[in-house]
Amino acid sequence: MALEVKRKRVDVDLILDQEKAEQVAALGADLERAMAQHVTEGGNTAAKRIAKQIDKLRDEVKDDTIRITLEALPLSQWRQVLEANTVTENGLPKQRIEDICADAVRLMARKTVPETPVEELANVMTELSDGQISPIWYAIRDLNAKLIDPKDALESASRIIRRQ
Repeated sequence: MALEVKRKRVDVDLILDQEKAEQVAALGADLERAMAQHVTEGGNTAAKRIAKQIDKLRDEVKDDTIRITLEALPLSQWRQVLEANTVTENGLPKQRIEDICADAVRLMARKTVPETPVEELANVMTELSDGQISPIWYAIRDLNAKLIDPKDALESASRIIRRQ
């Protein structure tokens, strides 16, 4: 039987309009705070108001948003991306996130909505603000560098089930 590796995928929204992207992020933080507040019998009016503002902004940025489906890379490819984008200055390794993202997007993008050439996506990485590139960077990093060791969880679950 041939072994088949199933790599994880994640969707990331890239909002090309920096100002609107910042507004959405700020409202998202406001929404989280509002949802943590005490809710009355009438519901959480602050959360509803903020959610409506976010929904309105979603419509406004629809044409400036690209949904990118990224798939984790095999370790050897991820290592090549990191090595190609690491330089040593004064004995310290330095990496430019935008260059890592550009190279990783070229290899990881599986789908874009609306359909966008991968090379265009890669080229725009150096033009993005920190806030715009951060969701892409976190997705790339988490897909490729997150420690996954289910052994402890599987063993704990087995012990708990056997006790019952």
